[in-house]
Amino acid sequence: MSEKTTAAPAQIRTGLEALGRLTEFDPRTLVLDPRNARTENVKPDHALLASVERIGVQEPISVRLLEDGTFGVFKGQRRWLAATAAAKKAAAKGAPVRPIPAFVREDLNGNDTEALLLSMVENTQRAPMTHRDTLNGAAQLELIGVTEADRRRAAGILGLKRESLRAAKQAAALTPEGLQDGARHAFDLTELADLQDVEEVSGAASKLAYARRQDAEAKGKSTRGHWQHAMASLRQERDEQRKRQAAVQALTEAGVKVLPRYSRSDDTAVALDQITTRLGKELNPKTHAQCAGHAARLDEDAEPVYFCTDPEKNGHTLKNAPDAAEEAQAQDAARAERKRVLAQNKAARAAREVRTEFVAQLCKGKSLSDAAWTLVLTTVMNGSDTYRKFLNKTQVKATAAVAKFTAGPAPEDNAPDPFTPLIQRTGKARRPQLMMAQVAAAFEAEMNDKAWSEKTTAQVMWLTFLEGEGYTLSAHESAILGRAAAPETAPTEPTNLTDEEEPQESEEEAQPEAQQAEEADGPDADDAPDAPEEAQAEGAAEPEAPESAQEADGGSEEGDAGHEAEEAATAPQEAAQQE
Repeated sequence: MSEKTTAAPAQIRTGLEALGRLTEFDPRTLVLDPRNARTENVKPDHALLASVERIGVQEPISVRLLEDGTFGVFKGQRRWLAATAAAKKAAAKGAPVRPIPAFVREDLNGNDTEALLLSMVENTQRAPMTHRDTLNGAAQLELIGVTEADRRRAAGILGLKRESLRAAKQAAALTPEGLQDGARHAFDLTELADLQDVEEVSGAASKLAYARRQDAEAKGKSTRGHWQHAMASLRQERDEQRKRQAAVQALTEAGVKVLPRYSRSDDTAVALDQITTRLGKELNPKTHAQCAGHAARLDEDAEPVYFCTDPEKNGHTLKNAPDAAEEAQAQDAARAERKRVLAQNKAARAAREVRTEFVAQLCKGKSLSDAAWTLVLTTVMNGSDTYRKFLNKTQVKATAAVAKFTAGPAPEDNAPDPFTPLIQRTGKARRPQLMMAQVAAAFEAEMNDKAWSEKTTAQVMWLTFLEGEGYTLSAHESAILGRAAAPETAPTEPTNLTDEEEPQESEEEAQPEAQQAEEADGPDADDAPDAPEEAQAEGAAEPEAPESAQEADGGSEEGDAGHEAEEAATAPQEAAQQE
């Protein structure tokens, strides 16, 4: 069977000849070819504009000679528009205009059909980079170990801030589901990095998106305050979730059955401290371990409370118990009150985390506002109770509190004059900030966990002052000022343990989960020496509020202005220079 060959059409060209003649144009001399198929979404985005302005167009466009003697762009419209914008900006500054590379297709002169077809091919065959590719590319820049100068240049070309490039490495660790959630809400690289930190919490992306909308709607403010409060609450929930998971795993490995959280429905389990053996001996986890009903239930602090699932069946005797209905009602009421207290304390700690960072930046600013100066002078000169009480703290504790709001490393413990070196190296213009740091530490010491139920004049004055300085109050802090009812539950949605996290139960033993208990620590007694003890709702001492993430900068007054392009409102959805 003989092969039949067909000669290629004469109009088909191969190799470099098909691309046309490569040359350069001043982009302002070109026009849009009337056969350019793209008519929508032609405006160059921020990333493309930034890239072209800094390194020019890297991929040539295609043009052809039109009847009026001008050259028309039929491929690469967005790159051409970006080059034109860059040229106009350069000309306005008296700087050289960067030409745009272009393939001149002389074979298409007068051939509208082919020009239109190639324009359609250009715009249908290209696909934007996926969010995962964008993240991985940015993360690789950081993994390579770029210098600060290289990072600044790369950020400018990509239309990002340097902080976004630094965040890319963490954002790249998002699970596919987390990345999909972030893309749906158009999170930028920094926001995606935050999401990665808490993505294991159910609904984290939606909560952050809501917080971002709240920030956008804040009148007269350019802030991420609601976002920061949401992150603080989500981190709390993440840590609590991990703590409960670890506790469940430890009990399961020890062979202890883990019960669901409290439920009034068909719950026959009784705590060991409420029952005895038939001979009246007390029971504890060790002596009860061999009982068929041996089990544990995690309390609000993820600590195990041991139970017998069916005391009567397993031969135990109830202690002198009051009426069952009254006892159940009393337990429910106590549990609800405890949950309310723990939720408020949790909200107080989450707000403190965000507030501490804001105050640290306020104390390191270039200057104090009139309101800040007035607060400092009236507090110190009038010797307010808040200030005097703070000065009576132990030197180590007071020094550590002030150091959180000053630039540079914290003084050594028990140093005789802990802040003398800092005072000596601080210029005259910034010395007022040192006084602000001490006054801020005094007021923050007043902000104990019980402010929601026992607020003082100083607490109200401090929150009102901070709001005037641009701080975004959390819902909990707004309630302290009497603007809204304090939330009865934690500021984030409860997250129950999944079936995979708890041992499976038989049908007769399974009990539905009714509520999410919240973890809490008690207030620092030294921070509130005059406040009454909280009714067994608080446990360990309150942790020190974390230092500002930017404290290591030493309070530098240098900004990134003039070095970085404005950050894109959303994560880059296309590779720079892509049609």
